[in-house]
Amino acid sequence: MYYSYSAAQWLLVFYLYCMLGWCFESTVVSVGQRRLVNRGFLRGPMLPIYGFGAVILLHVSLPLKQHPVWLYLASMIAATVFEYIVGVVMEKIFKVKYWDYSKQRFQFQGYICLRSSLCWGFLGLILTSVIHPPIEKLVLGLPFIGLIVIDVLFSAAFISDVIVSVRSALDLAKVLEELDRLREQGAELRQQLSETALVGLTNLS
Repeated sequence: MYYSYSAAQWLLVFYLYCMLGWCFESTVVSVGQRRLVNRGFLRGPMLPIYGFGAVILLHVSLPLKQHPVWLYLASMIAATVFEYIVGVVMEKIFKVKYWDYSKQRFQFQGYICLRSSLCWGFLGLILTSVIHPPIEKLVLGLPFIGLIVIDVLFSAAFISDVIVSVRSALDLAKVLEELDRLREQGAELRQQLSETALVGLTNLS
């Protein structure tokens, strides 16, 4: 089935996992904080990192479905690399760290850690054998026209949400940069005042 996916089918797979990821993460965080929390970068019920992550994992894991050990290792490596790249790029662009593993053992720059990587490997196994089969059945069972209509609707909603969310995030990044600049100016001013006071005390003595 893996090699029979069309571009339109892969696109729908991406959107479905974006929504499933949002449902999972928002539920976990909402239960933990005992209030409704809309997780993610976008305003709507989609988390693109789950969509991209699932598509990457599926490309890596489905050809290895009959080899669980290799599937686990390949999923762990691919997802870890993806998580690191996304973490670095998003912080560079938006000046915000969306997750931080710096307090975890065996972590690297706060973007990845050993525990997360091990979990990615298990997720690859679960995704291939448990989660994806019903998703695959749904996607492959849709008629071509229905598939295209759903893709177009999801794409319109997704693109408009990305535009609005990126604009808001860039505005926030500008605010954070301005706050950093003001903090630096404040530190310089305090240093100058301290030096001036020290000179004044020296002259008085």
